[in-house]
Amino acid sequence: MTAVEDQRSAELRGIARAGTISLIGSAASAVLGFALVVQVSRGLGTAGAGAFSVVVAVAMTLAVAGRFGTDTALVRMAPRLRALGRTRDIDAAAVAALVPVFAGTTLLAVLAWWAAPHLVGVVFEHPAPPGAVWLIRVAVATVPLGATGYVALAVTRGLGSVVPLTVVESIAKPALRCAFVGIAMAAAHRAWPHADLTAGPVLWTTVAWAIPQLIGGLWAAALAHRALAAARHAGSSVDSVAGAAPATALGLGAPASGATTTSGAAPASGAAPASGAAATWRELWGFAAPRAAASACEIAGMHSGIILVSALAGVADAGVYNAALRLALAGTLALQALRLAIAPTLARLLTVGDLDGVEHLHRTASVWITVVSFPLYLVFAAWPTEVLRLFGPGFQAGGTALAILATATLVNLATGPVSTLLLMSGRSTLTFAVTAASLTFSIVLALVLIPRYGVAGAAIAKGAAVVGENIAVTVVVRRSVGVRTLSRPLVHAALAGVLCFVVPAVVYQLFAGHDFPAAVLVVLLGTAAYLALLWRHRDEFSLADLAAALPLDRLRLRRPRPGPRPSKENR
Repeated sequence: MTAVEDQRSAELRGIARAGTISLIGSAASAVLGFALVVQVSRGLGTAGAGAFSVVVAVAMTLAVAGRFGTDTALVRMAPRLRALGRTRDIDAAAVAALVPVFAGTTLLAVLAWWAAPHLVGVVFEHPAPPGAVWLIRVAVATVPLGATGYVALAVTRGLGSVVPLTVVESIAKPALRCAFVGIAMAAAHRAWPHADLTAGPVLWTTVAWAIPQLIGGLWAAALAHRALAAARHAGSSVDSVAGAAPATALGLGAPASGATTTSGAAPASGAAPASGAAATWRELWGFAAPRAAASACEIAGMHSGIILVSALAGVADAGVYNAALRLALAGTLALQALRLAIAPTLARLLTVGDLDGVEHLHRTASVWITVVSFPLYLVFAAWPTEVLRLFGPGFQAGGTALAILATATLVNLATGPVSTLLLMSGRSTLTFAVTAASLTFSIVLALVLIPRYGVAGAAIAKGAAVVGENIAVTVVVRRSVGVRTLSRPLVHAALAGVLCFVVPAVVYQLFAGHDFPAAVLVVLLGTAAYLALLWRHRDEFSLADLAAALPLDRLRLRRPRPGPRPSKENR
């Protein structure tokens, strides 16, 4: 292996490790979140659980909106500033994000606290549950530390570690919520026995849910402070060794105008921008403002379909569509985990203009996502009715919708973390434009199709928007960043999944109809064949680097490295 190949292999193993950590955290968060839902539902009853869910949804929505896009901005800027030799400006970037977020969300929480009596009629049906005003006030009081804590953890992500985010947000806070809520409900039911919905049990449960939010925010601030101190120390060490040389002299910054990098590509970001606190503030908020607007569009896109189905086709159809949509989102954990892991490295490579490295990293990550996630969605697309049967009677009516959404998600998975690549290149305005266009297109198409086709019409609208958005982002990345994201190994990985899962399903359904036990058997046989194909093509799919992040040493996926080539004199 050459030095460049060794470096890229090391980067891939680091991404795989970080992605694995994020995936474990996401899975733990999903399990603990489900446990909390069961715990609250059984402890408070339908009405109490509904009231609790509403105020939590309000608080979480405000917290997400209150980040103002600064979490993504910090993930991009921290490695970028390091690569440009501007380590001292990382502190200014953190302050530029954290101070406005904390001030803005505090103001938002104060206004919501004051307006709680008026919000009751907005978020609850009439009559409102007892103590609804204090439910809202307790929930919104968590917004400042909830939003600021997440942004603080973005500092640690940008400085190279997903562990703090995973531990605090994905494991510790959900686990503490389950523990505190269990204690609160036990104590509340002693004070109010046989209570289904009273102010006491629901309020105590909301307070118990809020406490981990506050703990997590303070913990995140401490972790960010430690990470920034370590970055300052590392930066001062580099400066002292290099004699405070500029970034270009250290080989970290952008070359002079007209120069090329070792990869032969011009730097994606051009000349390094001016340093200093004021310039850092402008750079961060110039990126964060469009990103905040894009996040709002993403949140609206998540919920608009369900609302439109409920309004245009009925509540029952909305329930069926919601089940199909949740299944379509459930298997994207690998994509989300790799997005978290890959973003800082993409930002660094784009800053120094290593487009070959960006292309190699993105293509490999896309292949990994395809290898891991395609089988589930191919099963959803091939056996939608059988899968929805798990939800109970009546949900099989969403079979066509699930097949459409699963097919659209396959396109989303195959394009890999292309939206992250576009964001890390600094083009947050382009990202907002594409996201807003996708949201508008999906709403207009849904308004046209739902009255005629019901749940299937909503799925067509959502699926078309997903496919269109991913194709648009891929084209934008190719033309504006100069990175080609598709590759032959990606096509081969996708074809392996189709061959092992879709073809047997189609053949079986043509000759044998629909039978759940037989469908399970066909899927198991397809899985065995798929694993065999992965083993055969393990080198093409870079599975050795992926396995390096897992306890799979006994599988020995690595090929033996060739010995050093003989020099010309010794040939």
